[in-house]
Amino acid sequence: MALLTGYRRQWLRGDLVAGVTVAAIAIPESLGYASIAGLPVQTGLYCALLPAILFALIASTRQLVVGADSATAALVAAGAGAVVAAGSPTYASTVAVLGLITAAILLLMAIARLGFLADLISQPVLAGFLSGVGVSLIIGKLPGMLGITASGTTWDKLVATVTNLGHINVTSAALALGVVVSMLFMERVLPKLPAALLAVVVFSVVAALIGAEGRGVSMVGDVPAGLPSLTLPTFDAGELTRLTATAAAIAVVILAQSAAVARSFATKNGYRDNTNQDLYGLAAANTGSALTGGFAINGSPPRTSAGDGAGSRSQLVNITMALVIGIVLLFATGLFEYLPSPVLDGVVFAIGVGLVKVGQLQAVRRTRLFEFGAAMLALVVVAFVGVEQGILLAVLVSLVDRLRRQHQPHDEVLVSDGDVAPRLLGRVQPGTPMDGILVYRFGTGLFFENAAYFDERVRDLVAAATAPVQAVVLDAAAMDDIDFTGTEVLRRQATDFAARGIRVFLAELSTDAENIVLRAGLGKVLTVVPRLEQAIIAAS
Repeated sequence: MALLTGYRRQWLRGDLVAGVTVAAIAIPESLGYASIAGLPVQTGLYCALLPAILFALIASTRQLVVGADSATAALVAAGAGAVVAAGSPTYASTVAVLGLITAAILLLMAIARLGFLADLISQPVLAGFLSGVGVSLIIGKLPGMLGITASGTTWDKLVATVTNLGHINVTSAALALGVVVSMLFMERVLPKLPAALLAVVVFSVVAALIGAEGRGVSMVGDVPAGLPSLTLPTFDAGELTRLTATAAAIAVVILAQSAAVARSFATKNGYRDNTNQDLYGLAAANTGSALTGGFAINGSPPRTSAGDGAGSRSQLVNITMALVIGIVLLFATGLFEYLPSPVLDGVVFAIGVGLVKVGQLQAVRRTRLFEFGAAMLALVVVAFVGVEQGILLAVLVSLVDRLRRQHQPHDEVLVSDGDVAPRLLGRVQPGTPMDGILVYRFGTGLFFENAAYFDERVRDLVAAATAPVQAVVLDAAAMDDIDFTGTEVLRRQATDFAARGIRVFLAELSTDAENIVLRAGLGKVLTVVPRLEQAIIAAS
């Protein structure tokens, strides 16, 4: 527990100030996230009470702030909405069941030490996924901001907005636009201010002064005062089956985003965190949220960043945030009665704009077009097909891209005889005889998915040489591992070449790879040499 391990007294003031600062950001954001999830606005605040305290007591990371999040809220709405309609009497119970399944998956991940799964989604694809969520939020909240009634998919809402532009409520649009512009301005120019809170307060006051409710502007209305109670949801086996896929997608998003944020601040501030231990904390937080009327809990990048900027150094920041929000729920919920719905929609819209990673996507496009295409595919699918399908596609695309690079890794001919383009090694002594020697470097481990490509490349290079090749020297410095298929390809290749009078040398093997080669009995058909220079001399 990072909270109780090595706590320093000088951290206390910074943690308390950071906790209050984070609460100021979390309150308006949480209300918006609850609306994304299709739940009453107070449930967003419930996500920052018991869940935050449980996480603080269990997690290893010192600074990660948890609570409701836009990406997971959208997944909750998609998954629970596929089982029961949002707003129906059993919707909240279905969301709670989804939360418990998510918590169980996170717990299994922690027990199995699957923290490495955070790396299954590449950064470009994650950027595309989050940008897709942002586009979905932007389009989804436009009707409410403009006073237009719309429902259905993102595309349905976009069509409804475009076709009803003549029925805009000018007051709603002005209030919402004011929130969006002020939030984006403050986040860019005055990033340390609680932009969402200030925008909500200012434009709620403006709405009251101009009598916005009498102008057709809808209001959030009464919010129940008091803390949530512990409630165990009812469910049936069929519901569990239908929600499990969504829960798995939510768990992957929680792991990927939370781990990335926790690692970045641990590196920045010079301490270490344990992703597998944090998974226990996230499992506990999601359990607490499900049992107290909340929804999926995730690590929050903006709140963690705000806490760090305000001086947070321990998980006391989560506990302080929870206490402040608890006080608001006990004594100040009456203020929400004066909160216009378009103002809240404007907060969500601005959050969506912040999720669209334009700069990061541009950097990806400049660096690797394939990864940019994968990111844009994830964006489009998330925005217009579904968040659940988008995250599954994101994982699949990341893995396919990895397999593609593994299947055809970077390789090069280091020394060759004939017209095969040579790249001479600097560490090979000048004057070393090279006649009839082909030196080939393979850029990764030799596995079943790339063994055929490796075999084809070596045979093609031997066939392409204009002068007879008498020896093939394989630079295996990058072959950190060789599976059974790889050893069999090496055996067949060496045997075939031996029949043609061509010797095969294997050099620069790691200790593990060399042990594999020796256990496979490859020493009978090829020669293992420690260093490349020695192999070239032996082949001369």
